[in-house]
Amino acid sequence: MRFLSILAFLVGTLSAQAQDADLIIHNGKVVTVDAKFTIVEAVAVKDGRILTVGTNKAALKHKGAKTRVIDAGGKIVMPGLMDSHTHPLGAALSEWKEPLPELRSLKNVFDYITAKTKTTPKGSWIVVRYAFPTRLDDARFPTKAELDAVAPDHPVLYHAGPAGICNSMALQVSKVTKDTPNPGNGVVVKDPKTGEPTGMLRSAYGVLKGVPGDDPSVSHNEKLEALKKLFRLYNEQGLTSIADRNGGRDSLDFYHELKKKDELTVRVNVARSFGSGGNREAIIKRLEELPGNDKLGGPTGAGDDWIRIGPIKLFLDGGMLNGTAFMRQPWPKTPTYQVTEDDYRGLLFIQPEQLVMVLEEAAKRKWQMTAHTAGEGAMDNLLDAYEMVNRMTPIKDLRFCITHANFPSKRNLERCKELGVCADIQPAWFYKDGTTMLKEIGKERVRWFQPYKSWLEYTTIGGGSDHMLGYDSVKATNPWNPWLGIAVTLHRVTERGSEINPEEKLTREQAIRLYTINNAYLHHEEKVKGSLEPGKYADIIMVDRDILKVPEKEVADTKVLLTVVNGKVVFERK
Repeated sequence: MRFLSILAFLVGTLSAQAQDADLIIHNGKVVTVDAKFTIVEAVAVKDGRILTVGTNKAALKHKGAKTRVIDAGGKIVMPGLMDSHTHPLGAALSEWKEPLPELRSLKNVFDYITAKTKTTPKGSWIVVRYAFPTRLDDARFPTKAELDAVAPDHPVLYHAGPAGICNSMALQVSKVTKDTPNPGNGVVVKDPKTGEPTGMLRSAYGVLKGVPGDDPSVSHNEKLEALKKLFRLYNEQGLTSIADRNGGRDSLDFYHELKKKDELTVRVNVARSFGSGGNREAIIKRLEELPGNDKLGGPTGAGDDWIRIGPIKLFLDGGMLNGTAFMRQPWPKTPTYQVTEDDYRGLLFIQPEQLVMVLEEAAKRKWQMTAHTAGEGAMDNLLDAYEMVNRMTPIKDLRFCITHANFPSKRNLERCKELGVCADIQPAWFYKDGTTMLKEIGKERVRWFQPYKSWLEYTTIGGGSDHMLGYDSVKATNPWNPWLGIAVTLHRVTERGSEINPEEKLTREQAIRLYTINNAYLHHEEKVKGSLEPGKYADIIMVDRDILKVPEKEVADTKVLLTVVNGKVVFERK
């Protein structure tokens, strides 16, 4: 028996040695991102998988008559990158018909609204979407009076995610008054002295009437073309895998249609969107229906090499960028978020008992879970619930996750380690919003704002963008350029020049792992992607600079020269 095993091994080895590769990249600095972070010279690819990594000689043994051979000329060759948090369908359509305005100041906002008043019929809505106040030079929301001044004859909504502000006409046409009750978990903010609405709405857009939704004129084929365009842009930045962090059935069907046409150029891990309301019977019914009759929609792990189902995603609290994240201590009363209450801590959308019930039923059905959790108070609640569920259904192997996880604490990091909980984080938020956070909540609270090094001492985190609007990788709402994300974890300097908690910087190896093998781990895919090792997917990139040596900030300017997905070149810089 032992002889037969040895013989089979030798036959397999000789067979591999005899194979002609489809692609060989040699004379490179091949960063494998294996367990030892080994650096070799060459990589050979066959049938969409890594055939061998090692010396030039070992790789070139597989050169055949049809093998494409690329001389890397000493350039860095590494695994394709993965973004752990995108919203592809919305992002793809965001500039399909016209470019988005670049809003860097309130003046830009007011100029844009003024221009819209000239082309929009009086009485019709003007909406500025996902314009986060923390990203503006002014670092604050506009006021109702300011919106009135630039658009007195139009209802206006300045939308910033879960929170936004509207002008007087918007309140009038929607019949929102001092007597309007708060809807559900939302808040219609009112002046503490007069009781009149200030225009600020926190998770309360439902009180508005007539706000335009998605453009119904975009056809099915246009949506497919928009996704293809976006994925090509992703390939240009070295992304070979992404996670759709809130995928409805429509998105899932689009991905499968592209795959069927052989037009999918990124691998997609799809987190399923799921409503958390209802009693236990209603939750069970929706969980049972979620995979669909074709079983393509779940549970976690369903799928194939190209499209795989990830976790169920819940929305636990609001957002840091608009002052609705659920915090342990109150948000300060400043113009940034127009907080008027003394004890306002943000918004919590799922109460603890309901959260535990949903997690219990999902865990029984082998679903990995994650939740949008922006504030530290929300993280406390989520980890409390994870601990409760773990007593009945162990969750460590399911790799429950936290999405955003902006403000952990040492105790919560310890709990993550105990439970095997990981997190997907957005370094570009640190870059764009860190200075405002420092100003708003102070140095002591900012100590635990995206502490990358501390995270990795306890558990696994992966890098993502939360890309939702805009094609430009740096100027987009939530910049999605992975090289910017990697650079930020190395230098921890914000866009406005604040160096915050430099002791939390990552090493080059850690930063690269964040967007490769760590993200693969978050999605239960580390055995097939995230590193260049024999048998894994042949998802490979080559870049224009030595990201292991260039100054930290120059990593953000990295240009991808070559992107290979499943052994095929999908992007090549000319």
